Amino acid sequence: MDSWSSTDCRTARRPRGGPMNALLGPVKKVLGRVVTQWLAPIFPVLVVAVFAGLLAALLAEPTGLVEYVPSISLPLVGWVLEPTTVVFIVVALLGLFVGGCFLLVRRHREEIETYWNTYSAWAQAVIVGCLVATLLAGSLLVATLFDRVPAYTVVLGFLVTWPLSAGLVLLFDRRSNGDQSSALSSVKTGYVHTRGLESRTLSLIVGFLGAMVGGLSLWSVWTWYAGTASVTITAVLTALLGIAITLVVYNRYETTTVERTDITIVAVRTPEARPIRELTIKNESSTSVDLAQSRIRDTSFELYRLGVAVTLRPGAVCTFEIPDSFTLEPNDDSIDLPLGYSLKRGGETPTLFTRSGDIFALELADDAIDGALSKPEATPEPNSSGAELVPQE
Repeated sequence: MDSWSSTDCRTARRPRGGPMNALLGPVKKVLGRVVTQWLAPIFPVLVVAVFAGLLAALLAEPTGLVEYVPSISLPLVGWVLEPTTVVFIVVALLGLFVGGCFLLVRRHREEIETYWNTYSAWAQAVIVGCLVATLLAGSLLVATLFDRVPAYTVVLGFLVTWPLSAGLVLLFDRRSNGDQSSALSSVKTGYVHTRGLESRTLSLIVGFLGAMVGGLSLWSVWTWYAGTASVTITAVLTALLGIAITLVVYNRYETTTVERTDITIVAVRTPEARPIRELTIKNESSTSVDLAQSRIRDTSFELYRLGVAVTLRPGAVCTFEIPDSFTLEPNDDSIDLPLGYSLKRGGETPTLFTRSGDIFALELADDAIDGALSKPEATPEPNSSGAELVPQE
């Protein structure tokens, strides 16, 4: 009985600080969640950013950087920040921003890659080009506020950076990878594929850069000769020069681009219980065709990496898998443009692009769909069968 009474008393005893613990419990949980999910991952970034700011502030005066940094007066409180303090704050905030972006990309990398790959290579190039050009123009604008650079460098920097960044993105997307090619060969392959796939965009980029070089040259010569130059006349002549260069380069690309019909689609099979199709092509020319680093585009202009590293000899065939989304039916969708040009959004046949610059229009044989070859021919390489297309855009 005594034991029961003692137990009962212990059960009925009120905990210490009961109301206070009930109030602080949820707060502690929220603070713990914030520290675990947000402060703990960003703490190393904060330490590195502060260290980078301190290092930059220490090196600003010995290196002479402090001469290019002005003092800043805070509007409301009236405090004056010395140049070394400005360097510390700017570098620390920049490091915190870059580190935060890195953590964000690292944590949501798969989601970001999935969303980014929904855009075409052309759209990716435009977005990256505009973003890089905007960042540079913003930096130059801040510099102009402190009279460090002329005002026209803001517009000039944007106009020059955008086509360069867009062109680099296209070359990077079209470059070869996965084989043992050199960096120069990879860039060359990217240029060849870009010229065949994005001739309009590449012509626009070349015309833009040519106009910038021509406009700056005209401005410099005019200023040197007459002491001053007309901004309106220079801008008009630069625009006309850009249009002319773009049209000349584009027409040259079009006249030198010839679609060959030496490779045909001889069979399209649908295996049972598999959500893919098998496409068989045949080389009907008298010369071999290197399929390494090649890309193939369907009639809806969706691009795929061929994924084979073989040489298709005369009369030989190559079989690879294509997804259900790969379209073979003719597509004549297009948009009319000024000056008699049109923007095609589809093709009559699938198109094969090789790294040597050859373009093949893959015409279908009459009995190709779900058909079989009357005399099966072996491919020249053992790994040329069963390859799978890799989507590119």
